[in-house]
Amino acid sequence: MNKIRKKRISLGIIIDTDYKIPPVTGVTYRLYYLSKRLTEKGMNVKIFVCNRNLENKNDEKLLYENSQLEYHVIPEAVFYDKLRLLEIIKNQNLDILQFEDAVSVLRYKNIFETLKIPVCLELHDVESSLKEMLNYCDNDINKSNEITKKACNLANVIVCMTPLDYSELINKIGVDKNKLVIIPNPIDLNTFNFFGPNIKSDNIIFIGNMFYWPNKNAALNIINKVVPEVISTNKNVKFYFVGMVPEKMKKLGDESVIFTGKIKNLSRYLEKATIALCPVHEGSGMKVKILNYCAAGIPVITTDIGSSGYEKVKSLITENEIANYPVIISDLLKNKKKIVRIGKSNRKSVEKYFDVNLFSEKIIKIYENILKNNTYKNKLGNCEVPLPFWLDERRINKSNNKNYYIIKNGKTIFKKKIT
Repeated sequence: MNKIRKKRISLGIIIDTDYKIPPVTGVTYRLYYLSKRLTEKGMNVKIFVCNRNLENKNDEKLLYENSQLEYHVIPEAVFYDKLRLLEIIKNQNLDILQFEDAVSVLRYKNIFETLKIPVCLELHDVESSLKEMLNYCDNDINKSNEITKKACNLANVIVCMTPLDYSELINKIGVDKNKLVIIPNPIDLNTFNFFGPNIKSDNIIFIGNMFYWPNKNAALNIINKVVPEVISTNKNVKFYFVGMVPEKMKKLGDESVIFTGKIKNLSRYLEKATIALCPVHEGSGMKVKILNYCAAGIPVITTDIGSSGYEKVKSLITENEIANYPVIISDLLKNKKKIVRIGKSNRKSVEKYFDVNLFSEKIIKIYENILKNNTYKNKLGNCEVPLPFWLDERRINKSNNKNYYIIKNGKTIFKKKIT
């Protein structure tokens, strides 16, 4: 039975993202499933989002669902106006304000300064590390380091996802380790079913937003270096690339390479998968696709970077050389008992180490500790900040939404045009 607390903590989360239900990106998976579980344990959670999915009449129904989560969908012009956003948020009786990226902490510091409420910052990766791996110039990398450090100085607590990120934030960025805590990405095992590998067909799956550079590079490596070798010995193998994909990339598809584009039902593809791939070589943080793969009970071939945060999942097959993937895949396809055994082990590991129930209790204790020990200090003067880095992916258009919506329990409870 869920433990309901006498004092209902009211948490506000400010996030700028492409958001829908069910979620389609790693950040929003965590946001949705963890926030939903927090409400079930007695917290009030209000999400303030500049939602770029809302373009047409009735699009707010993309956020309709039966939960206690309260969505405040705010037009872009108002969302980026820190004084107007303050006017919206100050009437919400929040105890804690949470951000999902460093840039937003700096952009909206006037809000928590004015309201004098503590801040939780969730860092889903170390942005400067990603930029280094993608060969960004030193200027960009140093700017990301500076923004992250300033944001961490302002935050009362910083949540990261992996031991690698924890180490980099301390040794590379200079974050106070007493503020840092590791809370890995969780999975709702009631939502993500166990299927086991499909042993009747030979289907290889890769899940990811392929506008995101590490996913795009991984997908291209699979297409160019894995598909030809595997197909040469087994023409019945199908490679499914599941998720948002640029139009130019779609042209690489054929009868063996299938791009699904945006999907509504991920389980449909997990259920038909025999082997899952995650050959990423850039970035940090946790790859949510591996949680999905493991929960479904599918064998996973990944890299050291892909497996970061999953150190306790001993049944992952880790291989950094993409040239070795065809042999590993072919060997697995010949040994159905082995892939079934690996799939079961993957599922058991996520049940033991990544169940959302484990982490919801931990993060509630973090919130309670913030409130108990909050001593607010203004530690930073004004500074200019860029737009979120993810917008460079160009997977979304400029938001056309002009309405301020409040959505809860599958209903629009407030709607007003504001510009």
